[in-house]
Amino acid sequence: MSKLGFGIVGTGLIAGAIADALSKSAKATLVAVSSRKMETAQQFVKTRAGVAAVQGVDSLLARNDVQAVYVATPTAVKEEIARAAIEADKHVLVDKPFVSWESLRRIIDLAAARGIAFMDATHFVHHPRTTIIKNAIPEKIGTPKSLHTAFYFPLSDRNNIRFDVSQEPMGALGDMGWYSMRAIVEYLQPEGKVITAVTSPEYDEKTGAIVRTSGLIAFEGGKVSTFDVGYTAGATLMDLQLLGTTGMIGIDDFVLVWANSWAFQSPESTTGYSYRSGIGTRADITFIATPAHVAQEVSMLDHFSEIALSGKKNDYIAASLRTQEYIDTLWMATASNVPAPARI
Repeated sequence: MSKLGFGIVGTGLIAGAIADALSKSAKATLVAVSSRKMETAQQFVKTRAGVAAVQGVDSLLARNDVQAVYVATPTAVKEEIARAAIEADKHVLVDKPFVSWESLRRIIDLAAARGIAFMDATHFVHHPRTTIIKNAIPEKIGTPKSLHTAFYFPLSDRNNIRFDVSQEPMGALGDMGWYSMRAIVEYLQPEGKVITAVTSPEYDEKTGAIVRTSGLIAFEGGKVSTFDVGYTAGATLMDLQLLGTTGMIGIDDFVLVWANSWAFQSPESTTGYSYRSGIGTRADITFIATPAHVAQEVSMLDHFSEIALSGKKNDYIAASLRTQEYIDTLWMATASNVPAPARI
């Protein structure tokens, strides 16, 4: 089976991470990168032998060797670019989040109508640890009841796109909160509707961007998740605690594994999860290793390529929609927030 030829729209940090991952993929390869400015695209591919630089999305989509497109653009223009790629019969892998559930639904429906593969680019769900934990939940912790996640990545540069509310309207809620909401879908697995959604956002005083938010989202049936995400902690945090009726599962790198992700290369940090039950001390916590031979972003590209090249069933779409649904619910809750009344 030949490799899937990828084009990347965008030249930012995550575009570079995916370009590196494509160089390691067994099933996909990078053939071209587009930017609004030719010199930017040329600089991006300068050290990537055999990769073409092109100006503009249309030039990328016109290439016969581009079979799939990775959309690494600001959220505000993702639907426009994804739809253009689909209409050009290119498979689409799109960085999260999306403008809205309705926007995501339109992309998915158009892709399905044209027989095109679509996937959101959430890396951690493609690490074998995710499936291992999901399979272990009934035995280890019984029925999951509550989930807490914390995801912080220090960022204070107001020139970063995340501070531009016209391009990234949800700020840290959409950017970082996406992973907390996807963890709900993957691990907490609520079956009922959202009955409560509360957020407490912090806004950047100059740009108005959401730079931190904490919150709670509760579901019919009693399952609840709390989360704390943003750019202001001054440290990288990727913590997860899943509490069930008979135990607890914990992860300290649930978004980007310490061992071998695009952001971290610490092979001495064994990938896995911790488990405990009953009344015990730290000594009673069991660590279960779940190593992977390749980085999770490479696995994501391989899984996407399998779907695109073989036409096999895409099991990720429902999770994409539910994740965006929860993000939208929290976004609406954020918009309706009003300052607490002053105490007399």
